[in-house]
Amino acid sequence: MRSIKGRILVTVVICALLSSFICGGVSVFNSSGTVYADSQREMQYICASQAAGLNAQMQRVEQSVNSAYNLALQQIDSLHAFKTSKPYVNKVTMAMNQLLYEIGRNTEGALTAYIRYNPEFTDPTSGVFWSRKSDAEDFTPEPCTDFTMYDPDDLEHVGWYYIPVNNGKPMWMAPYHNSNIDVDMISYVIPIFVDGESVGIIGMDVEFDKFKTYVDQITAFDTGYAFLEDGNGNIAYHRSHEAGTAISGLEENGAMTAALADPSMEQTAVTYRYQGQNKDMCYVTLANGMRFVLTASEKEMKDAARHLALLILMGALIAVAFAGVIGTVMGMAITRPITQIDDIVNKTAHFNFSKNENSDKLCKRQDESGNMANSLREMRASLRSMVTDIQRTYSDLDDTLHKLSETTDQVQDMSGANTETTQGLAAAMEETAAAMETVNATVNHIRERAQAIRDNSKEGERASLESKLRADNLKNTTGEAQSKTTEMYRSVQEKTAAAMEQAQAVQKINQLTQSILDISGQTNLLALNASIEAARAGEAGRGFAVVADEIGGLASQTSSTVGNINGITTEVNQAVQNMESCLQETLSFLEETVLKDYSDFMGVAEKYTEDASNFEENMKAIGKEVDTLLAAIVEIADSVGSITITVGEAAENITSIAQKTLDVSRLVEGNADLMETNSENVVKLKNIVDMFQN
Repeated sequence: MRSIKGRILVTVVICALLSSFICGGVSVFNSSGTVYADSQREMQYICASQAAGLNAQMQRVEQSVNSAYNLALQQIDSLHAFKTSKPYVNKVTMAMNQLLYEIGRNTEGALTAYIRYNPEFTDPTSGVFWSRKSDAEDFTPEPCTDFTMYDPDDLEHVGWYYIPVNNGKPMWMAPYHNSNIDVDMISYVIPIFVDGESVGIIGMDVEFDKFKTYVDQITAFDTGYAFLEDGNGNIAYHRSHEAGTAISGLEENGAMTAALADPSMEQTAVTYRYQGQNKDMCYVTLANGMRFVLTASEKEMKDAARHLALLILMGALIAVAFAGVIGTVMGMAITRPITQIDDIVNKTAHFNFSKNENSDKLCKRQDESGNMANSLREMRASLRSMVTDIQRTYSDLDDTLHKLSETTDQVQDMSGANTETTQGLAAAMEETAAAMETVNATVNHIRERAQAIRDNSKEGERASLESKLRADNLKNTTGEAQSKTTEMYRSVQEKTAAAMEQAQAVQKINQLTQSILDISGQTNLLALNASIEAARAGEAGRGFAVVADEIGGLASQTSSTVGNINGITTEVNQAVQNMESCLQETLSFLEETVLKDYSDFMGVAEKYTEDASNFEENMKAIGKEVDTLLAAIVEIADSVGSITITVGEAAENITSIAQKTLDVSRLVEGNADLMETNSENVVKLKNIVDMFQN
């Protein structure tokens, strides 16, 4: 496959296939466990929320019975009277009668509401018992069970009374079937104790079918369902099994039984086998001790993972199809500008620099094609500029050849004139030699004056060094004095701050005196109240009145003493403020006057040191310049001598110049051959320029 478009398409499709299968495989691998875990969390959430609904129903019953229990305790305010007085018991019964009727009527699912008294010291049929067969009916009073008909150990008939009493705390009774009205019930009972002695029970029976209906409505996934366990490993309610059936006999691996026996496994998903298939379950313990169990097929919980895997595979296939379309579009979008750029490059290869209609569009692109087009445009512009430069060079070279020809002729004419000029220069050199002797004498005089200046600069340098040493001593002395003053200022400042902080302790005295005043005021008020109460008590409170007067007097003395303390504290605060003002003035004087003067004095010392250093450097510079001058004078003297010699030699050399000028004339004649060669090169250069098309 030779085209770039085809390669791009194949690359995109291959990358899409690889990424889709890799991502899809990883997603399928991870999603199976993730979705299964999500399904388990969903089941746990359903279990917790539905168990909360059951608990809410039970809590409404508990609240109703608790309300009746609290009112019963208010009515039975004397244990002795309740045990010995039948009228007292009847009064309590009448008060509880209407109360239990209202509470039962306003409690959803309630079939009975009752209070029964201890048969050991009340009538065996004493108490209140309201009953109805369903929510649609109203409560009617029923005769209470006669305790004399049954033995206390007969839990089948009177266990509803003796089990809560023996338990000693509120409790839910196990579900039971009431054969009188043919209804399954569940009871919540609170034993009544007064002064630690049992006086009876108060309770309510609710329709257990309400809980069964609620449980039957709960589903999980497609076939998941819920059931109730009695807290002892047996079924309390199950849509397919009888109540009392042991759960251990229904499952095949014992996982559910173990989980129900382990409180730490509550609200945890557990896998078990039931009727040949794997199932998951979780449970929540209800308020009555039963456990709400939610179970669902493991296969159904994993169906979501399989469905997700199928969706991922379909998504991968769709992604590959889209990748093919996108690859085709991308290939066309990428290769179109490359084809246009190739056309421009082809024209450039044939020296055709004419304007291309696609050039501007290509250069505006913000991708690599645009960069290539801009680079190509710059290259073509450079080539155009190069052609222009070559044309200009050709013209300049042609003009230069003509000028060089003319100049060569002029050089030949001037060479003859140079010979006559050099002869005149020889005569002038002889006069220059005589003038050099006078210059030499003047240079010697300048050398003597420069030596005198050098001696004076040495003396000035020594004086400036002494001034610098004195300035340094002054600067060091001033710096030490300034440091000591600064240390003194900081020490005074720190001690002042510490003193001010310690002075704040006086403020605490004010706070303490205020607290004492408050206590004194309260004591006065208590003494006044005590006097009033003593007056009310009459003769019996006279002694207490004396004590109250003494307390009032003590409070007054306390207030007076605190007033004196406040006066002393005020004087101490004034003294502290005066001391603070004095210390602040001292610190201000040190900071604004003494330290500032030392700072200014330090600046003068530094300026003095700086001036001495500058003076020393200037004297050194003068000495160096004089040394340089002396060296220059020596060089001048040497040069003057050399010039004298050179002038003599120049006279001889000028003569040889004339001879060399004749040689130049002969070389100029040879330039004619070179110019002919350049003319041929110019013709070749013109032919190259003609190859380019603008």
